[in-house]
Amino acid sequence: MPRFARLFEAAADTLNAFYQAVAEGNIDSVMTLWIDEEFATCISAQGAHLHGLDGIRAGLAKELEAAPVTIEPLDIRVYDSLGTVVYAIAEAHKPADPAGVSRLIFTTYVMVHERGEWRIAHLHASPMPDAAAGQFAAKMRHGQGPLH
Repeated sequence: MPRFARLFEAAADTLNAFYQAVAEGNIDSVMTLWIDEEFATCISAQGAHLHGLDGIRAGLAKELEAAPVTIEPLDIRVYDSLGTVVYAIAEAHKPADPAGVSRLIFTTYVMVHERGEWRIAHLHASPMPDAAAGQFAAKMRHGQGPLH
């Protein structure tokens, strides 16, 4: 079993590399983390439906250029099997502009193990509804944990 523990830790390394590349606004680094297949898909927090690697690159580059962000994971749920890991994460998207407003986002990442490495196959991000965001923030402030 320890072999699998390391295997799934590597998926977390890919997720952390994604967060770092987004914070740097480095679209080339972001794209190296995606599976090398045209069935890759992304639904961004802004609502764009991006399909295929070229579409994902163009859409994410446009979003990163228009509104660079830092992503902070607040609550992470992990579902894993031998070749797939799914992360369901409540995230704070903090704009690079100090005058900007942070947003709470629910994001699901589907990662697959490809040629010895974990790669993103699908990303689905949705803004947290205002009522849920308020409840989430209140629980975080009171130390109850975000989703209890």
